[in-house]
Amino acid sequence: MVLFHNLERTAARVPSLQRQFYRMMSREIVREQGVMLLLGAMSADQRMAAFLLNLSRRFALRGFSAHEFNLRMTREEIGSYLGLTLETVSRGFSRFQERGLIDVKQRWVKLLDLEQLEQIVGGPRLEGLG
Repeated sequence: MVLFHNLERTAARVPSLQRQFYRMMSREIVREQGVMLLLGAMSADQRMAAFLLNLSRRFALRGFSAHEFNLRMTREEIGSYLGLTLETVSRGFSRFQERGLIDVKQRWVKLLDLEQLEQIVGGPRLEGLG
């Protein structure tokens, strides 16, 4: 919270930074709203595949690996975000792992088959998920 407050104070002194900051926040809010609308019409497996693909794309855009990353959210938090129970999320990860789509070790996830994950979602990565 202190970091945000400092950024906000600095942005208030630099109008171009403030505009860019608001633009970024606005895009993120719109993107999240679009994701939630899309996820509402999906099955549990589709939601989980879309979630993993979304993370993959976001990491790649930031210069990190699109195939291996550490989940910062617990399974319970993922479930809350996706509108699923903790048990459904855990079973979904197990199913994906058994099918050879992912490898999970605690919070470390390796995406092994992006094409299959995309097919679960319903085709190529959906716009609005990244």
